Amino acid sequence: MKISNVGMYVNDLEGAKEFFMTTFDAQIHDIYEEDNGFKSYILKFDEGPKLELMNKPEIVDIKKDRNQAGLIHICLKVDSIEKLNEVITKFKASGYEILYEPATVGGKEVRAITFEDNILEVSA
Repeated sequence: MKISNVGMYVNDLEGAKEFFMTTFDAQIHDIYEEDNGFKSYILKFDEGPKLELMNKPEIVDIKKDRNQAGLIHICLKVDSIEKLNEVITKFKASGYEILYEPATVGGKEVRAITFEDNILEVSA
């Protein structure tokens, strides 16, 4: 069994799409639009599961707590330490809160609170 995709509701659908396309070289796999205002982009990466970014008029956005039960983060894997360092640089330039990174804990990953307070982990 494999995970096919992960779905994420976002307030800024176009901004989230651009974030994943520019930061992780994601490509649009498919687009869904419905008459009720629902729209989603299914993004694909070089390999692995796809990411579905979704938006609809009635989204309820509550403050996220990194200690809440449920899905907390998504981890994306990049091809090299150099690419990981590029991602860290982009995160810092965007003002995202870095929870940890190789410079502080060793290892080959970074975890940050990114767009719309979603936590992403990136590993090499």
